[in-house]
Amino acid sequence: MTKFAISVPVGAWHPFLPACLASLKHQKGHLGVALMDASDDPRVRALGEAHDDWLEHRYHGPDAGQSDAILNGWDAIDSDWLGWLNADDILMPYALERVIDAQECAPELDVLYGHSSILDDDGAMIGYHFNVEPPSDNLLKSGIISQPSCFFSREAYARAGGLDKSKHYTMDWDLWLRMYCSDAQFGFVDEVLSMVLWGADTKTASFTGARRQELRTLIEQYAPAEEQDATFRAFAIHTLVDRVKPNGLRNGITRYLRKSGPTLFGVRADGQIESKATLTLAHFDQAHKTGVDLHFAQRARALQVSSNLAVTDSRDGKTVRVQFKSPLVAGDVCAIHLDTAGGGPVSFKRAVWIN
Repeated sequence: MTKFAISVPVGAWHPFLPACLASLKHQKGHLGVALMDASDDPRVRALGEAHDDWLEHRYHGPDAGQSDAILNGWDAIDSDWLGWLNADDILMPYALERVIDAQECAPELDVLYGHSSILDDDGAMIGYHFNVEPPSDNLLKSGIISQPSCFFSREAYARAGGLDKSKHYTMDWDLWLRMYCSDAQFGFVDEVLSMVLWGADTKTASFTGARRQELRTLIEQYAPAEEQDATFRAFAIHTLVDRVKPNGLRNGITRYLRKSGPTLFGVRADGQIESKATLTLAHFDQAHKTGVDLHFAQRARALQVSSNLAVTDSRDGKTVRVQFKSPLVAGDVCAIHLDTAGGGPVSFKRAVWIN
């Protein structure tokens, strides 16, 4: 049976870290988890001790950076496949199960990845990672892989030369590029495999000189010459928009820029719902969830709501409250299906849990 080694490097306490570890504990399959804590925060140590019965490796102390922590975690676990989660990444409950199924159907695959939903700082779902797409040469000029939703064989990883410790901002894209160019076989799981925070303090929100230099180096090495400037501009615009304040202005700019963007699960990149759409949600909180408030940019009078769970819904202006008939416990999945029923355009903004 294939075994996965997942490193969780922690440089500082993050409120999502308990959910990150809980999401790994809920996975089905043969999995070893290494908690690599350089935070010197007693909350991280206490959390590690609380999970000591199932963590395969736990380290608390200084390291030489994120890549160093990830590598040391992998070295401590005997496994066939690898992956890593940051403290603010959360796996969907079925993630590894889907990866294992895909691998068993196509044993020749070296890399498997899927979609991610995006969370804000409050843990509300605000959409999907719309840059993610199936494997192609687009990887040479764009970040089409969401790192927390990507898993790869140790053999292909070693063949590509492993993580580059000198890279702080682009180490994941650099690794995917080298594996792709070393003829690793990439496969795609067309499902949401992780939940990812896009907050103001995440590394991808930074556009320091160091990050710009790392991006330039990779773009000049791999992207087609005639597309290198446009590729760099796309990264710059994405990063700068993410830093716009207040949130309402940023969201408006984002929706405008994404009008011609892709559609995932019936949700367009600017938030507009196609005729039918699905929002896939899960949580790992101790408190059960009694429902979800769906916030839209317009009144959603004609919107029809259904789910894999028994639900009722009510309307209040631009909010649709979806009430579960039985509370949703940690590790369960809620798929909310939306049908505009020909009632005009509706743009999704946030899905907020109700305790």
